Amino acid sequence: MSDHVITNSLNGKFKCEFCGTEEEPPFMPAPINVIIDAMDYFIDTHKKCKRPQPEATMSEYIKGFNSGYQFVLHEIETYIKQYPDNKFALQELLSHLKMEDKPH
Repeated sequence: MSDHVITNSLNGKFKCEFCGTEEEPPFMPAPINVIIDAMDYFIDTHKKCKRPQPEATMSEYIKGFNSGYQFVLHEIETYIKQYPDNKFALQELLSHLKMEDKPH
């Protein structure tokens, strides 16, 4: 598949959306076969590029319950320290989430 290789309409360059590489097309005007050959070459060199790993989302941290749960608690505690005006609502949420407040 080469759906990740595109022509960037903003600058006219060939672009691999996976690795981010851009390349100038042949100097224009050029015969169509020269342009097609350049496109084919760029596609061939980027066929094996892999989609970058997406950044982890909060739900992915929580799925790993032990480390994810601690991460969420840490973030809430940090937020409470940074924004003391919202302290009461966040403390109630925090006490609800804390493991020691829940039956085992």
